[in-house]
Order: sequence, then C-alpha cells, then structure tokens
Amino acid sequence: MNKLRLRIARIALALGVAALCWACNAPFIPIPPPGRTASFSTQLVPDGAGGQKTVWIAHGEAYAPASFARIFVFDTDRGAGVIAQALADGSYTSPPMDGTAGDRVEISFETPAAAVSARVCFQLVDGPSAPLCPSP
Repeated sequence: MNKLRLRIARIALALGVAALCWACNAPFIPIPPPGRTASFSTQLVPDGAGGQKTVWIAHGEAYAPASFARIFVFDTDRGAGVIAQALADGSYTSPPMDGTAGDRVEISFETPAAAVSARVCFQLVDGPSAPLCPSP
C-alpha cells in the first residue's frame, strides 16, 4: 500500500512540474501596433515666467485593438512623454507635452489585460497626418 501511495505521489509531482513548465512557456500572442495614422496639434500655454511656450497634443483615430487602452506617447529626442486613455473605439487625445517640430515620437499602447503593442514612430509635425519616422 505504501508503494502505491509513493507511486501516486510521484506521478502527481511529475504532472505538477509539467503543468508549471507549460504555464511559464505559454504561447505569445502579439498585439498589433497602434494605427498607422496619428496627428499632432500645437497649443500656446503660459510658460510660468510671464511668456508662452508651444506644447503638442497627439491625436489618434478609432483603432479597435486599442479600446480602453493606455496610450504611451514618447518623444525619443527629449526622453519624455505622456500617457493618454483611449476611448471605447480606440481613439485618443493626449495631454499636452513639450516637443520640437521634427522630433521622433513613438506611440504604443497597453490593453486592459496588460498586453503591450509594438511601437510606431512618427515625426512631430503640426497637421492632420504625421509622417512615419524615416529609417535610420
């Protein structure tokens, strides 16, 4: 009887280890990058010293995979960015951020389930459609 219990315990342990190994190596399901279109607009705001400065606001059109996602807008030339919340249709408007025309801005998103998309790089230009960054 003890040998049977020992054998059952070994089988249970082996199955547990196998299940743990499989769970740690679950298949990766890639999240598509943000839509291939983004736009930026400028706005003048007080600079705190009695003058004004230009800030940039990113806009993205409806993109279903980004529903209710956190949108990350990062100016790689400045090393700073902002986070926006997407609406149900995946569209977003970011908070104002500092930047200079021509800067490289990477946009990505994180879904409510914590899946992160690939980044798409746009040039910071004022207008209805920002161009993708040129290849280095």
